[in-house]
Amino acid sequence: MKKIKVIIKGRKFTEKLFGLKERQIRRAIEAARDNAEKQKEEASIELEKLYIKLADDDANFSALINAIILSKQTIKSADETIEALNEISADLESEVEIDDDCDEEA
Repeated sequence: MKKIKVIIKGRKFTEKLFGLKERQIRRAIEAARDNAEKQKEEASIELEKLYIKLADDDANFSALINAIILSKQTIKSADETIEALNEISADLESEVEIDDDCDEEA
C-alpha cells in the first residue's frame, strides 16, 4: 500500500474523506511545486534583464552584480524546493507493508 494511503487511513476517515484528503495533499504539493517553478521563471527573466543592463553606459556594476546574485540564489532555491517536493511525492507514493492488525484498526 502507498505510504500516503497508510498515513491517511490511519486517521480513521471514511472512504469518501480518505480520497478527499489524499487529493488535498496532492494538490498542496502541486501548488507548492507550481509556486517554486513560477519563482524560478520570474528570476530567470529578471536575470536576463540584468545581464542586458550590464551593457548600459551608466551601469552601476556593483548594484547589478548584487541583483544578479539574488536572482541566481532565487533560481537555486526554487530548484532545491522542486527537488524536495519531488522527493516528498516519491516518499508518499512509495509502497509500505502494513500488518493485518493495523489494517483492521484503520
